[in-house]
Amino acid sequence: MSIGSVQESSTPPFKAASPEDCFAMIAEQARELGFDYAVHGMRMPLPITKPLTTFYSNYPPAWLQRYQEKNYIECDPTVAHGMRSSKPVVWNDEFFAQTPELWAEAQSFGLRHGWAQSRRDAEGTYSMLVLARSEPPLTPDELAEKAPRLQWLVYAAHVSMQASCDEGPGAPPQVALSPREVDVLRWTAEGKTSAEIASIMDISERTVNFHVNTAVAKLGACNKTSAAVRAAMLGLIW
Repeated sequence: MSIGSVQESSTPPFKAASPEDCFAMIAEQARELGFDYAVHGMRMPLPITKPLTTFYSNYPPAWLQRYQEKNYIECDPTVAHGMRSSKPVVWNDEFFAQTPELWAEAQSFGLRHGWAQSRRDAEGTYSMLVLARSEPPLTPDELAEKAPRLQWLVYAAHVSMQASCDEGPGAPPQVALSPREVDVLRWTAEGKTSAEIASIMDISERTVNFHVNTAVAKLGACNKTSAAVRAAMLGLIW
């Protein structure tokens, strides 16, 4: 298995029978990189109001319980950073300056040095990989040396966990829209009426409504606005 650089492929790097087995492979790669702990979270684009999420971790159980009791996810700067940026981040006192209680408690459980990076794909699926350890500190030289392997692991974890989850219960449906359905939903997302879309596309309003209704059914939406939003979240219109 070559991990010298990120070479994207449709084939998941980690072939596992379940998300749990896939995470075990991620954790093993983390250990080879010198990290005691690994966390991988993934959020699917649908349902919009309550997206399907997965979370796997080998953090100390006592810390996971404390994290949930204090609802630290609401103020965790690692999570906040990952939601707005795909750039990697390294834990330090400055990074946790606004959440000293969380930082102090995390360190008390041996989570003193960490690295994290998020990834969002064209289909709207978001994931984050967090690696942590007690000692030694992360140095710039170590990070520079391991950067290619870290980048590969972020990609491999995302693709493999997504594939593993897609094969399980509750996986989002695979939707294929026709070019015409994509076009009418794109204009719908821009706020155009069926009559306006018909004029733009030089087709009848009846034909526009036919394509809209077909797309609504395929996406399991309740109306054309919901269909346009779902299609956008899934990366089906651009």
